[in-house]
Amino acid sequence: MESAVKSKRLHIGGMTCVNCQNKIEAKLRNTAGVKSAKVSYNDGTAEITYDTDLVSLHDICAVIEKLDYQVLAERKSSSPGVGGIVGMLVIIVSLYVLLQQFGILNLLVPSQLADTRMGYGMLFVVGLITSLHCVAMCGGINLSQCIPRGEAQGPGAPEDAKTSRFSTVAPAAWYNLGRVVSYTAVGFILGAIGLLFGGGSGAGVPVLAQGILKLIAGVFMVVMGINMLGLFPWLRRLQPRVPGFIARRVNMEKARNKSPLIVGLLNGFMPCGPLQSMQIVALASGNPFAGALSMLLFSLGTVPLMLGLGSLVSALGKKFANRVMRVGAVLVVVLGLAMLSQGGSLSGFLPPDRLLAVILALCAVGVVASVPFRKPDQKTASTIAASVVAVMAIAAWSTWSTTAAAAGSSSAGSGIQIVDGKQVVASTLSSGQYPNITVQAGTPVKWVINAPEGSINGCNYQINIPEFGITKYSFQTGENVIEFNPTAAGKFQYSCWMGMIHGSITVTQAGAPASASPNPVGNNEAGAVPAGYQIPTDRLAIAKETKYAGSYRVQEVTVKLTEQGFSPAVVVVQSGMDVKWNIVNAASDQQSTTQILIPDYATKLIVNQGENPVFFSPEKSFDFSTGDNAYYGYVKVVDSLKNVDEAAVKKEAAAFRTMIWPPETFETGAGEADADAARAAESTVKDGVQYVTSTVSSGGYGAIRVQQGVPVKWTLKAPEGSLNGCNQSIVIPEYDLKIDLKTGDNRIAFTPKRSGTFAFSCWMGMVRSSITVVGKDGTVAAAQDDGSDELPDGCCG
Repeated sequence: MESAVKSKRLHIGGMTCVNCQNKIEAKLRNTAGVKSAKVSYNDGTAEITYDTDLVSLHDICAVIEKLDYQVLAERKSSSPGVGGIVGMLVIIVSLYVLLQQFGILNLLVPSQLADTRMGYGMLFVVGLITSLHCVAMCGGINLSQCIPRGEAQGPGAPEDAKTSRFSTVAPAAWYNLGRVVSYTAVGFILGAIGLLFGGGSGAGVPVLAQGILKLIAGVFMVVMGINMLGLFPWLRRLQPRVPGFIARRVNMEKARNKSPLIVGLLNGFMPCGPLQSMQIVALASGNPFAGALSMLLFSLGTVPLMLGLGSLVSALGKKFANRVMRVGAVLVVVLGLAMLSQGGSLSGFLPPDRLLAVILALCAVGVVASVPFRKPDQKTASTIAASVVAVMAIAAWSTWSTTAAAAGSSSAGSGIQIVDGKQVVASTLSSGQYPNITVQAGTPVKWVINAPEGSINGCNYQINIPEFGITKYSFQTGENVIEFNPTAAGKFQYSCWMGMIHGSITVTQAGAPASASPNPVGNNEAGAVPAGYQIPTDRLAIAKETKYAGSYRVQEVTVKLTEQGFSPAVVVVQSGMDVKWNIVNAASDQQSTTQILIPDYATKLIVNQGENPVFFSPEKSFDFSTGDNAYYGYVKVVDSLKNVDEAAVKKEAAAFRTMIWPPETFETGAGEADADAARAAESTVKDGVQYVTSTVSSGGYGAIRVQQGVPVKWTLKAPEGSLNGCNQSIVIPEYDLKIDLKTGDNRIAFTPKRSGTFAFSCWMGMVRSSITVVGKDGTVAAAQDDGSDELPDGCCG
C-alpha cells in the first residue's frame, strides 16, 4: 500500500528576515516524513509536502513553533492591525523627533569613522542595540555552540581542557571570537574598496558617494526594523539579503563544521540586516583601518547579549524577551531614520527640513495600504490615491519652505559689509548648531566664522557646502574664512562632515537686501564720511504682532522724533513679517515736515507733524537718520520676537558706525507725498486712448498723471518680489475700483470725468499714492473731495 502524501500551505508568523526563512526551511527538510518544504519570507508562508504515515500536520506545526515562530490560521494576519500600526508609527516618529531635537541621535548613529576625534564607543552602543536582532536570528546557532562537548576546545588546546573551568565557556568564547574576527576582516576589505572609490588618496569616499551609501544603509535599517515589528508584510520584498546560493552554502558549511570558531567566522557572511547596514558604513569610511575598527566595535557591542543568551532567555521568559525584541526593533528604525538624515544632508538629495515630511507621507501611505479592504482592487486604488496625495503634499511642503525662506530669512547675530567688492558676513560657531546666513547672488562672499575656545568638537569641526564646492573645511579656534561666489538664488543646505548638524545659506536675487546688520563702512568712494554719532540704546522699541482682516499678520512699532532725537532710537522687528512703522513727528521747533534718510535703501521719507505710518518687509537691519544728520536710529531684524537678546541688540546698535551720505545717494522715497505730482508718470494718447505705465515697489506705488475725459489704460508693473501682504491689493475710491495685483503687468482701465488729484492706497490704507487729472484747459482743479475719506483706515492721509 502506498504512503498517503499530502501538500499543505501554512501561514507562519514571527519571521523578521530571510534568515528566518532559511532556518525554518532547513529544519523542515530534515524532519522525517517531510518530502519537500519551501518557505517564503515575503509571503509569510510554507509550502509543505509530507507523508502522513510518518509525520502528522500537528507534528510539523510543533517543529515550527519549537523554533519560536507561530503557525497562524489561514486567514489570520500576523500584522498588528491598523490601530496597532498607527500607534507604533506614532511612537517611532515621536521618538525620532525628540531624539533629533535634543541631539541625542548625533551620539548614537555611526559617522564617517575616518577621524580619531570621533567617539568610536558609539558604534559599540549601536551593536548592543542591534544584538537584540542577533539573538533572534542566530540564537539557536549560538546556543548550539555554547554546549561543552567534552573535547578540547579550540585549536591546540591541551587534553586537560576537558575538565578545566574554561571548558564550560570556551565554546561560546570561540564562537563569538570567530564572529568578531569575521566582522573585522570584512570591515577591512570594505574600507579598502572605499579607498579605491576615493581614488586611493586616503581622503575617503567622496561626500556625494558617502551620502548615497548612508541613504542606502538607512533604508536597509528602516526596512529591517519595520519587518521585525511586522507592521507591513508587503514590505518584506525590500528586505536586503545575501544571494540565495551564498546563504545556502554558508548554512551548509556551518551545519557541517562543529568547531565554534569556524561557525563564528562564517557568521560574517550571514544574510543579516544590521550587519549589512554597518558594512555599508564601513565602505563609506574609505579607509581599511577605519572600516576594520568600525566593524570591530560594532561586533563587540553584540557580544555581551550573545554570551549571556542562555541565562537571559531562561530568566526573562519568552514573552518578556519578545517585548525586548520589539523595543530593539523600534530603536533600529529610529537609528535608520537618523542614518537617512545624514545621507540626505551629505548627498543633498533630501534636506533635513523635508525628511520629516517624507516620513509622515510614507507612514500615511503604509497605513492606507494596510487597511483590510474586501476587494483587492479597492486596496490598490486606495493605495495609489494615497501615494498621489503624499507626493503632492511633499511637493507643497517643499514649495512652501522655499517660498518662506525667500520671503525673508536672516541670521541672528550675523552681519554683512561690502568690502573690496565682496560681501563680508560674520558668524559665530557653537558646539551644537551652525549659523544660517543670507547673501546676494552675483557678489563674491567672504564668510568670517569665529570659533571661540571650546566651541569645536568631533562633529562640527568640519563642514561640507556641496552647492559651492566646499568639502571637508576644517575649523580652527579663532577666525575662519570661507569664500564662495553664489550665482543663483535659492536656499542651500550645508552640514557637518557627518551630516548631523545642519545650517542653511539663503541666496537672494541681486539687488535685493541681503542680510541682517549691514554697516556700509568703507564705501568712501561714494562720498560718505563718519558722522561721529553714537546711537542711544537706553530704550528699545520692540514690535508687537497684530492682525488685519482676520488673518493678515502685521507687526507694529512706534518711534517718536523729538527735539532730543528719536525715542526709542533702536527698533526691533521680526524677519518675514510685514511691518507698520509709526514715526511720530513731535519736534515742535521744526517745520511742519522733515526728512528721514535710510541709506541702505537709498531712500528719504517726508514725515509730517503727527503720526506717519511707513510700511516695509524687513529683510536686513539698517540705520536711519534725520535729513540734517543730527540724530540717528537703528532697526534690528531678528528671527523671532519671543526671545530677543536685548543686551546683544543694544551692544550692536551702540557699536554701529554712523555715516553721513551725500545727497545723490538717496532717491525720492515712496513716502514723499508732496513730490508725487512732480514725479508722476505722464500718459500718452493714441487712437483716442491714453496709455500710462508706473511701477509697484514693496513700500509704495508710482503716481500717474492723465488727461480729463480721455479713457485710460494704465499698466501697473509689479516686479518679482515687489508684492507683499499689504500692497498686493489697491483701492481707488474715485473710480470705484479695487484691484488685486499679480506679479508682472496689471491692466487697469477707467475714464477720468473731472480734474483734480485723487488718492488711492493699499487695501489697508498704509501705502498711498495719487492720480492727477489735468483739465481740458491744461490746469489741475483746486483741492476738492479726492475720495481719501473712503480709503481704509491705517494711514494719516
